[in-house]
Amino acid sequence: MADDPNASDLELVRRIKRGDDQAFREMVERYNARIYSLSYGVLRNREDAEEATQDAFLTLYRKIDTFDESKKFFSWFYRVALNAAYSRARRRRPAAATVPLDDFAPRISDRRLGTTAEYLAWVEGTEDEVIARDLAERAEGFIDELPPPYRDAIWMVDVEEMKPSDVAEILEISMPALKSRLHRARLHVRQRLAEIASAPKEPQAGQQRVAP
Repeated sequence: MADDPNASDLELVRRIKRGDDQAFREMVERYNARIYSLSYGVLRNREDAEEATQDAFLTLYRKIDTFDESKKFFSWFYRVALNAAYSRARRRRPAAATVPLDDFAPRISDRRLGTTAEYLAWVEGTEDEVIARDLAERAEGFIDELPPPYRDAIWMVDVEEMKPSDVAEILEISMPALKSRLHRARLHVRQRLAEIASAPKEPQAGQQRVAP
């Protein structure tokens, strides 16, 4: 049981419930980096992410007695952290414009880019974990364009490299629903990267355009 992260979390939870401040400090040390990264994925601002992380731990301290010990602690706490991050996002800045994915999916085949061999290879490999993570890390700005449900899914799976089964549990959705969100989010990221790659490049300083 010592190698079971949930069992280790549960031990700390029980100590915190008994008023053990050292256990709370250990929990902060254990989860601070992960909660910060999760918060940053929502807020895209270091200061806001730090404050949201503090909010999450404050909520943990105040509501630890409500945690059902038959459940996984990290799933419960990640939901607390997501709520804290979105709460701070609503207070700090207006909602960013997002891409209407219902309109996005049908137009892929209508674009010239959608017929290129490279782009078709991307689409066919959309479930390749290595490719997906590489694209996500190079395209955080495009991830920002996604509606929150899709952004959360691709950030946690492809950037944070969390297990899809854990992400589905945190988001309280089925695995098929998670896979659908990931598929559509990854297609959007690939499309945006393809658009950038195909755009005419401006000549660098000191270079001249070659006449046709």
